[in-house]
Amino acid sequence: MHGNYDGKGNDLVSSPLVFDVHMGLHFWDRISVSNSAKTYIAEVIVVAEVNSISVCLMDIGSGIPFISSLEMRQMKSSLYPAAKANQSIALQERHSMGTSSLLSVSAHVHHHRYPDDPYDRLWWPWQGSSRLLNISTNQTIKRYWNDKFEVSARILQAAVTSPATSIPLNFSWTIPTSWPTIEAVPAYYVDVHYTEFQKPQGREFNTYYNGALWPANENPITPPYLLADYTFSTSQYTSDNGFYNICLVATNTSILPPSLTAFEIYYLVQHNGTMTSLEDVDAMMTLKTEYQVKMNWMGDPCLPENYTWTGLKCQSDGVTSGVTSLDLSNSDLKGAISDKFSLLKSLQYLYDTTNGDPCNGKSQEKKNTVVLFVAIFVPVLIVAILVSTLLPPHIKKTMKITYTYLMAVESLTTVHHRYLVFLVGYCSNKNHLALIYEYMPNGSLYDHIRGKNAIVQTLGWHDRARIALEAAQGLDYLHTGCMLPIIHRDLKSQNILLGHDMVAKISDFGLSRYCLSGRLTISSDVFSFGVVLLEIVTGEPPIISTTVHIVQRVKEKVSMGNIEAIVDPRFGGEYDTNSVWKVVDIALLCTKEASHERPTMSTVVAELKVALALEKARASGSISDISQGGANFELSINSLLSAR
Repeated sequence: MHGNYDGKGNDLVSSPLVFDVHMGLHFWDRISVSNSAKTYIAEVIVVAEVNSISVCLMDIGSGIPFISSLEMRQMKSSLYPAAKANQSIALQERHSMGTSSLLSVSAHVHHHRYPDDPYDRLWWPWQGSSRLLNISTNQTIKRYWNDKFEVSARILQAAVTSPATSIPLNFSWTIPTSWPTIEAVPAYYVDVHYTEFQKPQGREFNTYYNGALWPANENPITPPYLLADYTFSTSQYTSDNGFYNICLVATNTSILPPSLTAFEIYYLVQHNGTMTSLEDVDAMMTLKTEYQVKMNWMGDPCLPENYTWTGLKCQSDGVTSGVTSLDLSNSDLKGAISDKFSLLKSLQYLYDTTNGDPCNGKSQEKKNTVVLFVAIFVPVLIVAILVSTLLPPHIKKTMKITYTYLMAVESLTTVHHRYLVFLVGYCSNKNHLALIYEYMPNGSLYDHIRGKNAIVQTLGWHDRARIALEAAQGLDYLHTGCMLPIIHRDLKSQNILLGHDMVAKISDFGLSRYCLSGRLTISSDVFSFGVVLLEIVTGEPPIISTTVHIVQRVKEKVSMGNIEAIVDPRFGGEYDTNSVWKVVDIALLCTKEASHERPTMSTVVAELKVALALEKARASGSISDISQGGANFELSINSLLSAR
């Protein structure tokens, strides 16, 4: 309702206020306001593919657009089959035809809606021919289980009929004359609703759409008694002259004239042309809300190109546009980094003026205004960005961030494995570098064996054996899956991180390959992994100030042949003995003093698969025929002990 908000209410008759309404990028309706006291309504049925829907009011030079309210109603996905992911349908007309004493009082005066319609659809009284007769019933109207429209029984209790079987029942409509000529001729969908509550099998008629039988090749319609039924468009229909007519004609055998309960007319809102990636739209809308961004972010983030959001750069492949650069400088951002950044798969550059810049180590209190530049090397798939690691001090002292070094770090982003933490990119500022890794929500293996999580819940043997295998596969990939072997250099339980569903991934790998030179080799990683295996079995730290190293402690207990003296007592006996011995066996082989006697990680992976299979067999109560290890572990353990 205009309400004379601009003081021009008296001029609307001679000079109407006209503006366009778009649903996202697509023309929805043209509103022409000629009465300041009248309510103008536009309705569209949309299949929402993301968490937000953009409604845009477009100034076309005929006054300032306005909106009084924006209401949304959730509907079943099975209703209105013409509404699809790639097209919406907008309402041109919806009418209830008759008058029922059971309808709410307001419905007789204005329109039917909730509670008469459970979905709060607006049903406007038909203002058609006065020659039509009103009929109604107090009996309950039922509907089929798969009804596609679920028109309220209250509305179906009233209808109109022509005075005689010889007189057809018609209704017509035309294309709105106020619509812009540049818009394509609208394609229409029509839904016609009827029921019978006068005489069972007493009414039979054919329906004609612009003179043609509709639906084509169909038998005449006999409305079911006290049951909701309908005829609807299964495809769009257009008319070259812009005139449309539906005509119900009684057959020669019909006892009663044709009747009509209600009808709906929709036109197609086609989602043509390019669109912004749905993931990008969802991500940007959520980031806008989470960070309370105060920039003028409205509508589609990337399109139209002349209205791309401030701070964004987008790129299109001809079909879909994606956000490639995001500048959040001077936005006073606070809080954790949102995981919605992970949905921006085309993002290459992220800028932010931060209060606490991880690239120079300044605190938030210093209010520095250095721009944080983040380079995203590859699409971020299922990760949340987290600035997590600054270069160690000894590296800072010996290196400058040169082009060669950045290319070396960039090469690490090509190392992809399901059990390696994903290096997203880096941020640089002068002589400092911060690395950006995927966020691992469940902390580290250390946390669950001896840290804060271990206090709350004990990590069982099955999960520990699985985590050991996953970490082994990740380390094996570093050693054998890359063009040149990558030596981790600092493998420990703190660097085995746990993601969603407790999947293990190795972190902090690879920097030593480019930063340091020394005597560390692949076998050094194998030794470190053996120590981690012993931590997994025993639950103890590698070094205890009052005793020897964990390797020596376990060897001493192995010599006694009692597995219960070795395993973490928190297991409570819930483990397969052979499975644990298998892991102890391989751990002691990994930690042999002579590096050439240590196994490869490929061998370790094979042995850990057997250990996990043994534990799975125990947990499921099945009898396993896995023969590897049971007899063989004694030979390897004895050889280890004799080598001491």
